[in-house]
Amino acid sequence: MDANLKNRIETALRKACPKDPSARISLEEVPPDKIAGYILSDTFAESSPSERQELIWKQLDDELSPSERTKIVFIVTDTPEEFEAIRNAPAATGS
Repeated sequence: MDANLKNRIETALRKACPKDPSARISLEEVPPDKIAGYILSDTFAESSPSERQELIWKQLDDELSPSERTKIVFIVTDTPEEFEAIRNAPAATGS
């Protein structure tokens, strides 16, 4: 993974949540050359999923070139509580 691009994405995500310095960001490589991840922030508590995505993609648009943006597969935007609830939910089983 391009470490410089990863750092620039993380910087853009931090700028999208300036009032939450404790926002947790995780980015990982999606072979062969893509990036996916999540940002967990209390900033998102009062926002709809579409408002959250609009917020981060506006910042990513400001920081990255169109070509660089195509390297991002997805960024999940949750509050820490939402993330924990999903992580701790029982796995669905298909019958």
